[in-house]
Amino acid sequence: MDVSEIIRELKTYYKDDVAFRDLARHLKGADVDRWCTLRGCTRFQLFEAIAEHLAFGFNTSELSFEFCDAVVTDLSGVLTSTSGPEPQLFWDVYSAFDEGEYYHGNNREEDPVEVYTRPMIARIVEGIHKSRTA
Repeated sequence: MDVSEIIRELKTYYKDDVAFRDLARHLKGADVDRWCTLRGCTRFQLFEAIAEHLAFGFNTSELSFEFCDAVVTDLSGVLTSTSGPEPQLFWDVYSAFDEGEYYHGNNREEDPVEVYTRPMIARIVEGIHKSRTA
């Protein structure tokens, strides 16, 4: 199973026009385990692959902030019950989307997604590109 297939499945759960708390379905540990089995990978590898896909998709505006934020929020809940090495890329992507969830310093003049999340994701994507060419 390719990560793009997982993203397609996730798009059936997370709708941009539905508030996170009103979603009919959220991903669960069983979903993660199923995907790991289908991909033949560990949870660590899956979290990193999804995080990379979300970062690239958001960076090119193919994926919305709302979608990516909902996915990483639910995945973080699954991840906290996962033992083993910490998926650093996932946590970096999670943090970038977390920064876009609220007004910083209660400054309602700036869009936190544009001021915080976009630049953070752009740096993450740049780091991925650099690590691949090194």
